[in-house]
Amino acid sequence: MKQLYFEDLVVGAEYTSRGRTITDADIRLFIGATGDDHPHHTDAEYCKNHPVFERPCAQGVLVLSVSDTFFAYEIGFNLAHSLNYGHDKIRYLLPVYDGDTVHSVMRIAACEPKDATWGRVVVECNVHNQKGQLVLVNHQVILAGRRPAA
Repeated sequence: MKQLYFEDLVVGAEYTSRGRTITDADIRLFIGATGDDHPHHTDAEYCKNHPVFERPCAQGVLVLSVSDTFFAYEIGFNLAHSLNYGHDKIRYLLPVYDGDTVHSVMRIAACEPKDATWGRVVVECNVHNQKGQLVLVNHQVILAGRRPAA
C-alpha cells in the first residue's frame, strides 16, 4: 500500500474504478439495513406506471455507497491518513437497476491546506453504468494527512 500525503495529490489527476454489478440481493439487503422500502425499490407494478422507472431500482444512497467504495480503493487506501469529511452536490441522474454494472471516474478537483495536520481535498466522482450513461455525480470531500515535518 502506498503512503501518500496531502502534498502528493495533484489537482486534475483522474482515477477510474473497476466495475461492480448491482444485484437484487444488494437492493434487498439495503432495504433490510435502512428500511428504505419505497415502491420505487420493491413494486414492479408501481414502476410500470411511473414516468421514470422501468422496474424496481437500486436506492440512490446504495449507489453512492458503492461509489464511496470505489473512491476508497482508488484513492483513500493509498493515503497515510484520511477522514471522510462529507459529500457535496450529490445528484441521482438515472435509475440503476438490478443487473446494471457501474464504475466511477474520479478527478481531484481541489486541494487546499486546512491546518498543519490536514489538507482538504474535493474529488468529483462520476458514476456511469455499462452503457456509459452518467447515473450519479458527487463531490466527495476528504481530509488527507499532511506530510510530517522533517
